[in-house]
Amino acid sequence: MKRLPNQRRRRLGGDHRHDRGAVTVEIAGCTTLMLLTLLVGIQVVMWGMAALGAHYTASHAAQATRVYGATVADGQADADAILTSAVGNALDSPQVTITRTTTTVTVTVHGTAVSIIPGFRPPVTATVHAPMERV
Repeated sequence: MKRLPNQRRRRLGGDHRHDRGAVTVEIAGCTTLMLLTLLVGIQVVMWGMAALGAHYTASHAAQATRVYGATVADGQADADAILTSAVGNALDSPQVTITRTTTTVTVTVHGTAVSIIPGFRPPVTATVHAPMERV
């Protein structure tokens, strides 16, 4: 095999002395971006789970409060039961507010999603309005 002159070899891309360690830097950068993307994805899923749990709790508590003869305490007890059994740890520090008038029931569930990214605690709020049951 005939050796090419040094100048011609450089033009053809045959001299790789200056690329030493470039793959290591690329792998470190790509790995960091992949892990960050994974953490953000998991955080979005956890926020979605918390929002779904908050909406389910608010809807169930509104249904328990709106029936004929029910009280706000019945809705609060139902919300507490749903939060402990179905929602579990997906919603941190949940607060349930139930407002009942003669025609409507409003239930608001507020809390924060579980934090996957350190220092980031996305808030979650769900509000459900329902008419009172009349006999």
